[in-house]
Amino acid sequence: MAYVHKFELNRKGRDFVVGDIHGHYTKLMQALATVVFDGDKDRLFCVGDLVDRGPENEQVIKLIDTGWFFPVCGNHDDYAIRYHRIGRMDEDNYRLNGGGWFIEQASHDREMLVARLELLPMAIEVATANGRIGIVHADVPCRHWNDLESYFDSKSHRQRAMWARDRFERQDVTRVAGVDHVVVGHNYHPMIMTLGNVHHIDTGGWLPVEYKGYFTLLEISKPGLL
Repeated sequence: MAYVHKFELNRKGRDFVVGDIHGHYTKLMQALATVVFDGDKDRLFCVGDLVDRGPENEQVIKLIDTGWFFPVCGNHDDYAIRYHRIGRMDEDNYRLNGGGWFIEQASHDREMLVARLELLPMAIEVATANGRIGIVHADVPCRHWNDLESYFDSKSHRQRAMWARDRFERQDVTRVAGVDHVVVGHNYHPMIMTLGNVHHIDTGGWLPVEYKGYFTLLEISKPGLL
């Protein structure tokens, strides 16, 4: 399976990207209703972290089968895969980070869930009216987008794509070459933060109500939006 999945221009409807979902299916559906999302024409891309922390992880994973939902693999999705396939993990730490729901699944149920998560690419590229839009969970592990596929042969580069925080923490405005815009999640911020051509859109839709987080639905198909 290719590490980077590519999508042609959507000539029927709109394309959105949503931040980390973390098992909040109902909140996501409510957000989609506000933009009158039409699964027959529109597409929803996601920066990953479909699972952990929320109450509806299985429902979110099942969205992979809808034909309109296209996520990349986040570090929490990778947590679940590694826990089931390898098993050599700090279980207390996994629970602390929201993995208790998965640990408590029967083995055959974990297998069905992981089989879906293993379908997720490390990155997505979408053709839009705003040019080429790249989507990864945390950051692009190379300077030029076109080098991604070969870079992902390295486990350390795959880990960086799912875990890196240094661009966000350093407020690094270096642009990723070879792509017009990149959309990422992983690092919570109360509003969209743009550094160079990288847009951080995890605005905390998965957070408890008192934190007033919300799901950002970035309409990447709208001309001039970015």
